[in-house]
Amino acid sequence: MKRPNLLMVTLHDLGCFLPCYGHPIHAPATEALAAEGVVFQNHFSTGTVCSPSRGSIATGCYPHTHGLMGLVHRGWALDTERCPHLASLLSTQGYETWLFGFQHEHWDASMLGYGAVDRCATFHAEDVAQRVAEWLASRGSAEKPFFASVGFSEVHRIGLQPSHFKRNVYRPARPEDTLVPPWLPDIPEIRQDLADFYGAIRHADAMTGVILAALKKAGLEENTIVVFTTDHGASFMHGKATLYDGGCKTALLMRWPEGIPAGRKVAGLTSHVDILPTLFDLMGLPAPAHVQGVSAAGLIRGEAVEERDFVFAEKNYTNFFDPCRMARSQRFKYIRKGLRTSIFDFQIPEIELSAWGWRRNDKMYGFYSSERSQEELFDLDTDPGELRNLAESPSFSGELALLRKALDGHLEATDDPFRRLSIEILMPRDGYAGMDLSRGVRGRPA
Repeated sequence: MKRPNLLMVTLHDLGCFLPCYGHPIHAPATEALAAEGVVFQNHFSTGTVCSPSRGSIATGCYPHTHGLMGLVHRGWALDTERCPHLASLLSTQGYETWLFGFQHEHWDASMLGYGAVDRCATFHAEDVAQRVAEWLASRGSAEKPFFASVGFSEVHRIGLQPSHFKRNVYRPARPEDTLVPPWLPDIPEIRQDLADFYGAIRHADAMTGVILAALKKAGLEENTIVVFTTDHGASFMHGKATLYDGGCKTALLMRWPEGIPAGRKVAGLTSHVDILPTLFDLMGLPAPAHVQGVSAAGLIRGEAVEERDFVFAEKNYTNFFDPCRMARSQRFKYIRKGLRTSIFDFQIPEIELSAWGWRRNDKMYGFYSSERSQEELFDLDTDPGELRNLAESPSFSGELALLRKALDGHLEATDDPFRRLSIEILMPRDGYAGMDLSRGVRGRPA
């Protein structure tokens, strides 16, 4: 069989806000993709913001290994020698490698191994989708298999104005038709924001449909692995830039008519570091030695294979230095903070300055402003919103010990500098001289 093509669509800040994850959003393209392929029901990012998470998708490594411990526009870059990018790896396997639209792994996309970079007219979904569709139509009978990475700016918030998710091409839902997740307060401001967010998702889905239709029209659908995913959670409080499920649980869909059974649902835990080894397994290629994830191809095929007991994630820099690590089982979440502060650096301007920001909501203000334990433990069955810390409860000492041990093992196995927390080790190349670390380290301006 001819080696499969690979088409990867990566959205910004989607989390798992799709109908196949239980959200009442009209998104027929991704719904069809889910029905025709596999849905990873418990998939998690390795980071809390864009660059660290995308680096893990592209390398199969954790942020502290691939080098993106903060955002590219704040001075970080992928360590392409230690952890080669997916584009570079597939180039050596004879693939044409194309980037359409957005990436956030390096300030110079050519350093990642892409043979061609099409920045498109804008990073908006309609402009990127048009270029991908035109390119697919022009391929004809090209002999080489291709890897096409497609990046939209959707569904990132737009600026700092009240209309965070409003463009003329978006069709918002009605606030009463939204589903407020358990980690958000059910207040009118949140429902309106979700309604606008649904509009952005609808648009991104429709443009994904344009690409999938072009793939089919070009006669390439059957032997193309389509991956649809996102970097991390949605841009809401208790979401993006946190290690809670709202920030780390993400969508992952795969379809390959010639090689993946349709209608499959993988309930086991999977991680962004697993995407690359899974793809290589499906393609019949050996996983690179640097990869820290595990293949989920056996789960996709329905084989009796060992599943993950835990997934892990980390945060280092967003706007401040706030190192934290997370270990999660199917039921419990454990978070360990690196600094004893009451400021949990979840806030980014687009969230903090919103009309419903955490300082304006009593329930969230009480949670975030209090002096909290350096450890957090949540029972996701009884507290899916992750607002009741059980770390100091004797009734959960066994679960706490188990997750502590799991995280310690992960830190040791991946040589994570968090275990020997040092400001020098965790600094970007030019450091942050003179900052008061007791109050958090402010990152460089975008």
